[in-house]
Amino acid sequence: MTDSPSALVRFVQVASKLKALRRQGWIDRGVSASESVADHSWAVALLAWTLASERNDLNRNRVLLLGLIHDLPEALAGDATPFDVQRDATARISASHFSRPPTYSTAAKDLKRQAEERALDEMLSGLPDTMRIEIRAAWQEYEEAESPEAQFVKQVDKLETVIQAEAYATGQPELQIESFRQGARRDIHDPQLRQILEELLDG
Repeated sequence: MTDSPSALVRFVQVASKLKALRRQGWIDRGVSASESVADHSWAVALLAWTLASERNDLNRNRVLLLGLIHDLPEALAGDATPFDVQRDATARISASHFSRPPTYSTAAKDLKRQAEERALDEMLSGLPDTMRIEIRAAWQEYEEAESPEAQFVKQVDKLETVIQAEAYATGQPELQIESFRQGARRDIHDPQLRQILEELLDG
């Protein structure tokens, strides 16, 4: 493998595809001009880094890195959602499915993981070994929730999505976002994040 500048440029070019990749969950719900995956990743990284500022139990720099790269493989693998199995012949998903919390089947989760691993390997090909190893290890740490930082960022990911959902629902009151609310209430256990979530939903 080479560590030439061209490899770094290629990596950034591929990663930048996230700026044009609209988040599938918003498209499925009919949000016009929805955010990109890059928009979401930036917001997760910023929110996680900010909230970790007074946490002695978290490595703030690690939190920032995990937030930045948690959806990185989607640049090539696309944005799969737990509701993809509900698509009809026209690739649409009935709004009735969005009243339940999102849950991946074991098979769908495995396929998503495999696709993203292949995509990440392709994206990192040619990068300096230290950089390639660091990014892949960080993504794996996040995926498997191996550390307190990964567990924290996973929950921030849920929280940020609810924040965005509520913002969209302000402009589109008919928007079905209950699945995001239920999913966040199921998955967010960190006391700091739980308090913010309850204030957001009940306030």
